[in-house]
Amino acid sequence: MGKVIEFLARAGSDAALRHASADVVRIALLDAGVDDVELGRALSGSDGDALRALLGRGGYCCSQMPDDPQREEDYPGDEDDENGDGEPDGNISRMPPEDPSR
Repeated sequence: MGKVIEFLARAGSDAALRHASADVVRIALLDAGVDDVELGRALSGSDGDALRALLGRGGYCCSQMPDDPQREEDYPGDEDDENGDGEPDGNISRMPPEDPSR
């Protein structure tokens, strides 16, 4: 099985081998010392289900979910800062500073 794993690692890192024809893959398998006919068929035919069955591995599924979708992190003084600039949003119109010469 070690030779199969080494071949899979090589195929994963070699784009030419990864997208090669079934005949080229069979030749590469023989060069790598993988002479099991069933494994060769599964690998050269890109049959993931057959390969998992031959290697004794089942399918798997993984999911990631937030622990509490309603929770938001609140930061002190951030209640009025929706745009994230660090200052309260409030009224968007601004008055120019008063001219002291008047």
